[in-house]
Amino acid sequence: MENFDISVQRFDEFAAEYAERFMNIELYADSIDAFCNLIKNDRPKILELGCGPGNVTSLLKNRFPEAYITAIDLAPKMIEIAQKVMPEVDFRVMDVRDISSIPEKFDAVMCSFCLPFLSKADSVKLIADCAEKLNSGGVLYISAMEGDETKAGFETTSFSGNSEIYFNYHSRHDLENVFAESGFEICHLKLQDYPEPDGRITTDMIFIGVKTYKI
Repeated sequence: MENFDISVQRFDEFAAEYAERFMNIELYADSIDAFCNLIKNDRPKILELGCGPGNVTSLLKNRFPEAYITAIDLAPKMIEIAQKVMPEVDFRVMDVRDISSIPEKFDAVMCSFCLPFLSKADSVKLIADCAEKLNSGGVLYISAMEGDETKAGFETTSFSGNSEIYFNYHSRHDLENVFAESGFEICHLKLQDYPEPDGRITTDMIFIGVKTYKI
């Protein structure tokens, strides 16, 4: 079983624990607000990747009550939790690496917790796929954990007990280049410390870009 598949299995197994631990995402509220402020449509079509139990989805729906939101996650139990809270949202069990198969175009793509579980190659492809899914002037939110990719490995979490999840780390410079190559102008970049359960401090990188030209 691949590292990615193991992580998905863990998220499905501990979906309820994750929902309880992370339903409050106040730490990221200002960045999500910055993302929303760049969306110029009051009734936007939004694609959310790795939506989990719908914590970010709820903020988006509150900000844009008339938005059409498609939210995907590969863990069925995460989708089940989210659907109970927001039955009006189009939740789907789907791999974020397959979004090129979605026929619609969107005004915004929210990808708040995917890159820590994607390899460098998959992350490059995902950002390019997001560019293809966005209308001109569309907005992309991406977050990742800063660090050398050689740091990747299995780690314990605050919600999965002794069951470890595989985490990937990404270079700020590499992601800046991928954004530019995919046709995005970075409008917001925030580096934010995050305290891990074992006492370590990791750094979250939050990128918000606007699609400036058709690739």
